[in-house]
Amino acid sequence: MSLAIITGASSGIGAEFARQLKAEGVTSFWFVARRADKMRSLGEELGVEYKIIEADLSTSEGIEAVKRALEEERPSVDYLLNCAGFGSFGAADEIGVLTIEKMIDLNVKASVLLTHICVPYMPRGSKIVMMGSGSCFTPLPYFNAYSSGKVFILHYTKSLNYELKKYGIRATCFCPGWVETEFLPKAAGENNTTRPRPSAIKPLLKCEKVVAGCIKAMKRGRAMYVTGWYTKLQHLLFKILPDFILTRLWLGMLDEPKEER
Repeated sequence: MSLAIITGASSGIGAEFARQLKAEGVTSFWFVARRADKMRSLGEELGVEYKIIEADLSTSEGIEAVKRALEEERPSVDYLLNCAGFGSFGAADEIGVLTIEKMIDLNVKASVLLTHICVPYMPRGSKIVMMGSGSCFTPLPYFNAYSSGKVFILHYTKSLNYELKKYGIRATCFCPGWVETEFLPKAAGENNTTRPRPSAIKPLLKCEKVVAGCIKAMKRGRAMYVTGWYTKLQHLLFKILPDFILTRLWLGMLDEPKEER
């Protein structure tokens, strides 16, 4: 029996990982997210053994719930997929401090802490996926807290992959471009928030396709997987062009900031 722990499993990329890992032969899942009804529906859809941990991972109580479940059951964890996260577009004066705090706690802190508590339960051959982003390659004004957190995740995962080699565990940072999930509508926020024009971020990548590519990269032990032609180009240009040029390209995709209207 193989076990996958998936955070953010109630929808989007997390739920798609569950579907495709089942097809890869995974027989048991722990779903970790806030929406128990969505996770229950996913488990019934897949027809597999599953456990639901209803938790807000941006809080210490949410992290503790996963830790407690591991200590009680002491499972062998073959896959850990840190898919929980959210973003919020807007300038520093458009986003509240509580939103920024929660973004960092969920996207960065929770991913690191959950990885730290799961690794002792992972045998040789286990795989870890960390949710990076195409936004981690370029400074992005008006998406700053989110994209900067993904820079941390990228560097953390690359270092972690090196550290865990001696245990036979590999970690992959998944860096997609804009994917067709709930993420973008929620990130766009209010109409008066600085954000990308919808036409500037289309066509969106299909969730099924990007997850399938990440699973292949994960199985090969790659430390990073970048998908989407725009994101791949961005990654390449980041290596050869100064930041300000790439940032200008990004700014050209945005609605005008409030002060310029």
